[in-house]
Amino acid sequence: MSIFLIRHAESEANINGRTLSHASIALSENGKQQAKQLCVSLPQIDYVIISKYLRTYQTAEPILQKYRITAEIDGNIDEFSYLSERKCANTNLDDRKEWVKAYWEKMDRDYRDDDDAESFTDLYICVQLFHKKLRQLEKEYAEKNLVIFTHGQFLRLLLTLKDRPKPLSRELMQNFRLDLIQQPIPNTTIFLF
Repeated sequence: MSIFLIRHAESEANINGRTLSHASIALSENGKQQAKQLCVSLPQIDYVIISKYLRTYQTAEPILQKYRITAEIDGNIDEFSYLSERKCANTNLDDRKEWVKAYWEKMDRDYRDDDDAESFTDLYICVQLFHKKLRQLEKEYAEKNLVIFTHGQFLRLLLTLKDRPKPLSRELMQNFRLDLIQQPIPNTTIFLF
């Protein structure tokens, strides 16, 4: 049995495309090819978990079709949306650069950009809840393969805390940000849980 943790395939936002909402970002043409390649590379998959974001569904779609299975949507594995969705509507990476910089300069784990944004504390809680779920799934899927399609920031914190649990702190937030910059997780990278 294996639990595969995978960052979604390349999205339009990853290549600096304009996006209307966090959840509606679609895969790029290259991302669609990456999703098809995953379907060929992975062993038989028995169960799939995705976030509610379109790009994780599109990454999982070739596997879902091949094995005629339906994905479970888990709201705890969504992308870390620390910028207001209303503010980010119809923007690209370049447009958001100053907002991103301002958010991370605060280094305030409880700060929310607006009422439709998350704090780092929110991300931490979601990661903890999903980590607990993964520990339970290990037992349930002793004979089967499970794949989880998630997002780079969520995956980065999950991997950081998986083997070395750490309390929520400013230091954790600082190290997390440094890891995102120095060790970004490429699209479709596969990790074994």
